[in-house]
Amino acid sequence: MVRKRRPSPFEEHENPFLRITEHDISEANQLSLSCPICGNAVENHTDGPALVPVVCDKCGTLYHRACWQQSGGKCAVLGCGSDKFHVYGKNTKPALTVKYTDLPAPSVNGRTTGPSAQNRRLKEEQRRQVQRMTLFQRFWKWLLDQIKINP
Repeated sequence: MVRKRRPSPFEEHENPFLRITEHDISEANQLSLSCPICGNAVENHTDGPALVPVVCDKCGTLYHRACWQQSGGKCAVLGCGSDKFHVYGKNTKPALTVKYTDLPAPSVNGRTTGPSAQNRRLKEEQRRQVQRMTLFQRFWKWLLDQIKINP
């Protein structure tokens, strides 16, 4: 009869082997704030252009610009090897730009009005408001404007 060996308490709770993927390495490098080349902290505010933080476009690892160049102009992370980077904090995606001429012309009662018509209406409303002001109100407005101009 063969007796089964009873596992020790340590063997019962032992974890299975961990499998580390390239994605795990990439995430760890993105979370790290130290340069993989020199091991020093990569900071956003630096004194010289050599220490400007750059980010690998493929895996997102932070480097000093000088360290990136020292590594042959490519990422030093195992399995990445990308030769493209961008300066940390600069937006690499295209920005949406809208010009005033891209907007539809405003309409009032079905009639299209341009910006000049709107400006004329606003100026006319301002003129009417000033005309309604009493002499005393005009004096106080003038006095307050003088105080703002000459503190």
